[in-house]
Amino acid sequence: MAWCSECDRFLNPATVNADGTCPTCGRPVDVALEGGPASESDEIPRAPWHFKVAIAVVGIYLAFRAVQGVIWLFS
Repeated sequence: MAWCSECDRFLNPATVNADGTCPTCGRPVDVALEGGPASESDEIPRAPWHFKVAIAVVGIYLAFRAVQGVIWLFS
């Protein structure tokens, strides 16, 4: 993503001028190349613990409902 610090906004890389300047203010923009080498700041954040608990609770609930469905079919 291209970022113009003067305009304080993100720019689509296709909208940045050919010389790498902002189309609005004309100042150079910071362009992060996609697919380039990963840096330490590009790490994917881990899921929070409460999301993992919620997924576990939903899994237990669905398993319980599946058992109820099987019991209902055979009764």
